[in-house]
Amino acid sequence: MAAPVEPLRPLGEILDQRQKMLLVGSLMLTLFLGALDQTIVSTAVPRILADLGGFGLLSWLFTSYMLASTVVMPLVGKLSDIFGRKLLLIGGIVVFLAGSALCGTAQSMVALIIFRAIQGVGGGAIFSLVFATNADLFPPAQRGKYIGFFTGVFSLASLLGPTIGGLLTDHAGWRWVFYVNIPVGLVAIPAIWFNLPLRGGQGHPKIDFAGAALLAASTILFLLALVWAGDQYSWGSVQVIGSLAAAAVLLALFIAQESRHPEPIIPLSLFRNRTFVQSGAVVFTFGVCVFGALSYLPTFVQTALGASATISGVIGTPQAIGTLVTSIIGGQIIARYGKFRWQTILGALSILVALLWLSTLSVDTPRWEISARMVVLGLGFGVVLPTMSLVAQNAVSHAMIGIASSTNQFLRQIGMVLGTAVFGAILANAYHSGFDDQLPAGTKSTLEQAEAAGTLPPGTLDEFDDPTLALSPPKYHKVQAAISALPGGPALFGEAQSAQREAVAIAVRRIFLVASGVAVLTLVLAFTMKEVPMRRDFRPPVPAGAPGGAPVGPAPGMAPPAAEAASAPGTTPGSG
Repeated sequence: MAAPVEPLRPLGEILDQRQKMLLVGSLMLTLFLGALDQTIVSTAVPRILADLGGFGLLSWLFTSYMLASTVVMPLVGKLSDIFGRKLLLIGGIVVFLAGSALCGTAQSMVALIIFRAIQGVGGGAIFSLVFATNADLFPPAQRGKYIGFFTGVFSLASLLGPTIGGLLTDHAGWRWVFYVNIPVGLVAIPAIWFNLPLRGGQGHPKIDFAGAALLAASTILFLLALVWAGDQYSWGSVQVIGSLAAAAVLLALFIAQESRHPEPIIPLSLFRNRTFVQSGAVVFTFGVCVFGALSYLPTFVQTALGASATISGVIGTPQAIGTLVTSIIGGQIIARYGKFRWQTILGALSILVALLWLSTLSVDTPRWEISARMVVLGLGFGVVLPTMSLVAQNAVSHAMIGIASSTNQFLRQIGMVLGTAVFGAILANAYHSGFDDQLPAGTKSTLEQAEAAGTLPPGTLDEFDDPTLALSPPKYHKVQAAISALPGGPALFGEAQSAQREAVAIAVRRIFLVASGVAVLTLVLAFTMKEVPMRRDFRPPVPAGAPGGAPVGPAPGMAPPAAEAASAPGTTPGSG
C-alpha cells in the first residue's frame, strides 16, 4: 500500500504578512489573465467569422474551452492537495499561454476550436488553483476580507474586456485578443515562482488515474449531450439519450472506483458533509439560473432591441459594480462576525428579485432599466458565489482545500451548461410559437403564396425560424432584399421583423421566469443551511457530534495554529 501523505502546514502559518500580500498580488494577476480571456474573445467573433468562416461551428469556439476547463478541475484540485500548488499553477499558466499563442496563429475554425480546448485546460487549472492557494494563506473567517480583491479582478476584467477586445480587433486584428494574454502571463509566471513556495507531501501516493479517466469521460459525455440537445439533435434523439445513458454508467463506475481507492480523485466522504453538499447545491442552482439564463440576454438586446454587440456588453457590465460592492461588504461581515447564513439568504433573494424583474423585459424596455436590473443581480451575485466558496472550504480540513475548491467550481460549471441547454430549448420553442402568434395572418399568407408562385426564393420565410437572423448580416440582407422586392415588400419585411423581435422578447421573458423558479430553489437551499461559524484558524472543522462542540486538535503532522514557523526549512517563497 502507498505510504500516507503527511499533511502540509498551511502557508498562512509559514509566511509573514509581506510575503502573503506579495502572493495575493501574484494570484490576482494570474486570475486576471484567465478572467480577461472570458470577456475579451466574444467581441472579436464577427471578425473571426469573416476571416476563418465556419459560422456553423461558432458555438464550439466557447464549448471546447468550457469542456476542457470543466473536466480538468477535479483532477488538478486533487493533485494540488498531494503535490502542492506551485508547479501545477505555473504549468496551468504555461498551457494557457501556449493555447493562446496557437489560437492567434489558427488558419481555420476547426484549428481555433482545438486550440481553445488547450486554452481551457490551462484556464481550468488557473481557476481551481488560484482559489485553493488563497485558502492556504488565510483561515476561512479572515479569508473573507480578501474575497473582494479577487471579485474585483473579475469585475475589472468584465469592465475592460469588451473595450480592450474591440480596440485590439479594430486596430491590431482579432488575433491579438489571444496574443495579449502572453505578456500578462509572462509577468504572472515569475510572480508565482518567486512568491509561492514549492511544497509537496511526503511519500509516494498512488494516483487514481482510472477514477480521473472515468470522471472525465462521464463529464464530457454529459456536457456534450447538453450542448447537442435542441441544437444538432433533438432531446429525444439516440445521440442525446445515448450520451446521457453512457454518462450515467460511467458515473456509477466512477463512484465504485472512488469507494475502493486509497487516494480518490473526489473522496465520497465529501458528500456525507451536509454543509459542503448544500454549498455545492447552491452554486449548482446558481449556475443554472444566473449563468444559464444570462447567456441569452445579449440575444435579446441585439435582436429585440436592435443594439450592437458593443452596446450589449455595456448594458450588462453594471452587474460588475453590484458584484464588487457586495463581495467587499460580505467579506468584511464574514471576517468580523464569522457568519454567512443571512447574507447568503439576502443575496439569493436579490437574485430572485432581479430575475423576476428581467422576466418583464419587452421591446420597449429602456436600456438603462436593463442595466439597473443587472446591478440588482450583481448585488446577489457578489454575496452568494464567493461566500459559498468560503463555506465549502470551511467545511473541510486544510488537506482537502484543493479538491473542495475545485469540486465547488466543477458543480457551478455543470449547472451553467445545464441551464444554457435547458434555456436554449425554451428559447427555441417559445420563439417559434411566439413568432407564429405575432406575425399577422395576412403577411404570412402573402409570403407563403409568393414562395409558392416562385416570386420569393423557397425557404425565405423559414429563415425567420432563427431568432438570431439579424446577427448574421449576409443572411439577413439576403432575406431583406428578397422580401423587399415584392409588391409592398418593405412593409411585409417590417412586419416580419417586428414579429421576430416580439417573439424573442416573449421567449426571453419565459427563460427568466423559469430561471426565477430555479432561484426560488437557491433561496430555499440558502435558508435551510445551518450556520457553521467560519474558523479563525487552520485547525480542522469540528466533527459532527464532537463533545461540547469543542474544536478538535490539529491534524497529525500539523503545527498548532499559533505557532509562527517562518524559519521552517525548505518553505520560503521560491524555494526549491
